[in-house]
Amino acid sequence: MKHIPYAQINNLGNFIVFEGINGSGKSTQTKLLQQKLLNEGIKNQINHEPTNGLIGQLTREMIENKKININDLELDEFLEKLQLENSISKNVKLIISQFNKKNQIKNEETKRQFLFIVDRYYDIKNNIEPALNKNKWLIEDRYDISCYLHGIANGLDFNYLTRKHKEILKNNYLGPNLIIFYWIKTNTALKRLKNSNKIIDIYENAKMLKKIEKAARWLFAFRFETPKIHQPLIRKLKIEGKNLKVAIINAEPSIDEVFEETWKVVEKIKLNHMSS
Repeated sequence: MKHIPYAQINNLGNFIVFEGINGSGKSTQTKLLQQKLLNEGIKNQINHEPTNGLIGQLTREMIENKKININDLELDEFLEKLQLENSISKNVKLIISQFNKKNQIKNEETKRQFLFIVDRYYDIKNNIEPALNKNKWLIEDRYDISCYLHGIANGLDFNYLTRKHKEILKNNYLGPNLIIFYWIKTNTALKRLKNSNKIIDIYENAKMLKKIEKAARWLFAFRFETPKIHQPLIRKLKIEGKNLKVAIINAEPSIDEVFEETWKVVEKIKLNHMSS
């Protein structure tokens, strides 16, 4: 069980994060959960990272190896509204400039994850907190867990990543009430990605997917156990002294079967939320 040493966990019981290697079907499951909650009369909102904010759009372009289009004035205005520390804003502009020049970049993954965390700050302030303050359920498609898994898969240290989160987010981080991680074989993920006709990003190749899956096994402590179909593994992640529930679901079966398992896990959170 790992310890995330920063900030607070959401106490409302309505913040769920969906994670999994690319091709695991998590985005499909978020939509199914959204509709199911609506059918139950529960207002909710799907959110995702990278966000549609300026930094989120840039990081998406980076990992998809697209040309970065950035207006310096627009970036300055965006960072000013974020009200980050001056040193962090300067670092953001420097990193973007380096990626924009397409030169050989030292510590490329370190800099990429720095931008992901800045985008997470934007996400918390502009998407997550406003939704939760309206008493909506927030279904998050990727959050800080993706930062750890992708970072570790690229050789970054877990403790380094938690320090960077604390440095950038300060006390603004909000931990979810539940993490669902969809586990599938990397070969299955690759087949699904190939059939999806989506743009394949830098994390979506066999070597990288295996490393990410290995990182997930380490982070969620299931290195020697694979979730069986219809038998999710339940683990805990510690955030500031509170144990956060993690459900690891085998996503190899059909979409409907996977959602059935997803709903069983979510329903327990739902019942606790409704009774509080």
